[in-house]
Amino acid sequence: MTTLESPVRSVVLETDRGRFAAHRAGSGEPVVLVGGYLGSKEDFAPLLPLLAAAGYAAWAVDHHGQHESPGPDDPSAYTLPGMAQDLLAVIGEVGEGEPAHVVAHCAGAAVAHAAVVAAPRVVRSFAPLGSLLSGSDKETAFLTWCADAVATEGAAGLRGLIDHWARAEPDRLDLMTTRLSTTRTGHLIGFPRLLCGPRAGVGELAGSGVPLLFVHGMDDEFTGSHEEYQRLARRFGRDAVGIDGAGHCVQLDRPQETAEALIRFWRAVSADRRPVPAAGGR
Repeated sequence: MTTLESPVRSVVLETDRGRFAAHRAGSGEPVVLVGGYLGSKEDFAPLLPLLAAAGYAAWAVDHHGQHESPGPDDPSAYTLPGMAQDLLAVIGEVGEGEPAHVVAHCAGAAVAHAAVVAAPRVVRSFAPLGSLLSGSDKETAFLTWCADAVATEGAAGLRGLIDHWARAEPDRLDLMTTRLSTTRTGHLIGFPRLLCGPRAGVGELAGSGVPLLFVHGMDDEFTGSHEEYQRLARRFGRDAVGIDGAGHCVQLDRPQETAEALIRFWRAVSADRRPVPAAGGR
């Protein structure tokens, strides 16, 4: 397990769906943060102390088979309903019967989306980061390429992609390289393949009654424009928050602004009023 300085601790969650590696910080209303494909709990490291300081019990969790969480080698073992049940099991463990706020980055939002539709009373609110929920043709093509590359060459098939990303974020090369080697091959193939298959509709999500907040980087070229986020967000009765100076990993590029947007949203949910956009957002 990764050793972190206070107030963040590295822990293992034991659930009825198996073991999950997690980082946790703080106490209060539970918050569960899940990463996307080729991500991990470490992608929320800058957020955890900020959320803890605001009075939340924040848990960042690896999916099964991702980085430090065990998982099967068979790609077919990774299904969207199964991963949604994993997330619900984690919420049940950390929330001790209390619903949790869920924050999910990129592909992790598809898992959280399915979990909300399956059990809306378990989720206090849902905040997708860098995700429009329904995959675009561009995303599908990328995910298909990743799955095929790993199926042909193993994890080494993605090493060129990791090196490419690291040119823009050289300080993250060690982490990206390590988790590529620690993530199960079944996960590397199965997760992107399931994301290219059927998903719950946005209409089902809107009908769940769970409050949503879309947060994205204004410089994110992977998912969509602020206008696209805004159109989708208004189906849920609020504005999207676009963070200036942030790309696809908005929580890493601008953690303070991202935390402020989330905290305002959660406080508004608790007060049953519509949130005010975070400072620095659009």
